[in-house]
Amino acid sequence: MHNNKIRQCLAGFTVLALFQVSQVQAAACAPASVDKGSKLFAQECSVCHAVQKGVTGMMGVNLNGVAGRTSGTFPGFSYSQAMKDKAVDWKAESLQAFITQPQAFVPGTYMPYTGMAAAEDSAAVACFLTRQ
Repeated sequence: MHNNKIRQCLAGFTVLALFQVSQVQAAACAPASVDKGSKLFAQECSVCHAVQKGVTGMMGVNLNGVAGRTSGTFPGFSYSQAMKDKAVDWKAESLQAFITQPQAFVPGTYMPYTGMAAAEDSAAVACFLTRQ
């Protein structure tokens, strides 16, 4: 009987924790966060990357439609073997991890960017990219 109460209590904590995580993720992609991400992208990323469809010839891959794409698959872009081998499905969480520390997330990536240390900032850029 005591074990059942413990299990029920742990199950309640698990549900609460999952609810809180989903609330944080929803808040993280609120319009204000996407706007902040747009500004940060313009400051930090747009030197090498575009988000406008059809733009080519930049140092970095075009990030239009990156959410839902598998890493290393944009046609015509020369990726590192590491990026091709990673084969990650880009979504907000994986984008944020990559933006935070590209070399740690994909060791051997060609991307020279050292990363965006502030979690709120990298989350905002990730949210912005998922809307492109």
